[in-house]
Amino acid sequence: MKKGIYSSDMKDNNRFIIQKIKQDIIRVLSEKGLELFDMTLRSERGGKVLRITIDKETGPGIEDCTEASRAISAFLDGEDNIVPLDKYHLEVSTPGLERPLRSQQDFVRQTGKKCKIITVNKDESGRKSYTGKIDSVDDSKVTLYVEKESAAFEISLDNISKANLVVEF
Repeated sequence: MKKGIYSSDMKDNNRFIIQKIKQDIIRVLSEKGLELFDMTLRSERGGKVLRITIDKETGPGIEDCTEASRAISAFLDGEDNIVPLDKYHLEVSTPGLERPLRSQQDFVRQTGKKCKIITVNKDESGRKSYTGKIDSVDDSKVTLYVEKESAAFEISLDNISKANLVVEF
């Protein structure tokens, strides 16, 4: 079997599995007061690796990861799971200190914190990158205050290519 075909088939199978278990994982996490931030399934040596990133409004901690791991494992290994994974390794983590900001809700939660935003399109001055504190958020834009320039910039949510928190030391 050609490697390219094999790899493609494995990726499609992994996508299928993710689609089938995603709602159940969301339910399991919700019962623990947690949210699903991201989920990937990769075929690696020795089996599949299911990586789940959890979140919650106050920020998840190590105890949340432990509790989520136990609950997800119980579900995946239980009879209620209609898509059994033969051999899998589960990794549960948090989005981290420099977490990505991917939705309007993420920006709202992080209001007052420093972040970096890269836009899809340049502004009138040719700028695509902004680093500052999230001042406010509405349905269509984020207002970022850039202290070095003593200026606020309104950035359309539709124009954000990438955004993440910036840790201040």
